[in-house]
Amino acid sequence: MTKFFIFNRYVILILISLIWHTDTFAAIDCHASFGRLKEMVSKDQQIREEWELKSQGKSTSNIINEDLQKRWQAIDASNILELKEIISTCGWPTNKEGSHNAWLLSQHADSDIAFQHYARDLLEVAFKNGNASAQDLAYLSDRIATAEGRPQEYGTQFMLSDRCNLEARPVDSIAAVDQRRRALGLQSLAEYLEEGRKRFIPSDCNHGKKQQKEAEEL
Repeated sequence: MTKFFIFNRYVILILISLIWHTDTFAAIDCHASFGRLKEMVSKDQQIREEWELKSQGKSTSNIINEDLQKRWQAIDASNILELKEIISTCGWPTNKEGSHNAWLLSQHADSDIAFQHYARDLLEVAFKNGNASAQDLAYLSDRIATAEGRPQEYGTQFMLSDRCNLEARPVDSIAAVDQRRRALGLQSLAEYLEEGRKRFIPSDCNHGKKQQKEAEEL
């Protein structure tokens, strides 16, 4: 009798789980998924912008930072689950804006690298069909490679060794990277890094380098 009760309890739990997932997938409107992806991206960007602003404030307490980090993780986790459901039900978006939104959410799905691999494969098909950006494909490929400790294919992921120095994370060879970048219609690695330095390195660093160069020329 006890075994029968336990068996039935598990059967009921399984049925409830199946019904819940069925309702979830049935509730996804593929026509509305484009707008939903935009909403998810908006949340993704808002929490990152909030983190960037708070991280610049030296007086921000550890409690505030911990709360912000928890909200960040919760948003990413929720976005990953919903993105999986959308892709499972509707497939990868067939227009460039929708594909870009799906890419951005996949790019930030670092806690699920298996899904990132899956998303990258779908993104590559979309790119070959003219429905996705070459840059998005390069970024996600390199994100995965960096996470797995492999050299980058396109050199899109860089790091600041200090506030005044930006360098690409490891690549197999600059020549091979540039060849792959050209194949996707991207600028050279050197040009890409120069843009990154202009964007992320403070102007006082460049001023200091300029003064040093002028002093060396005297």
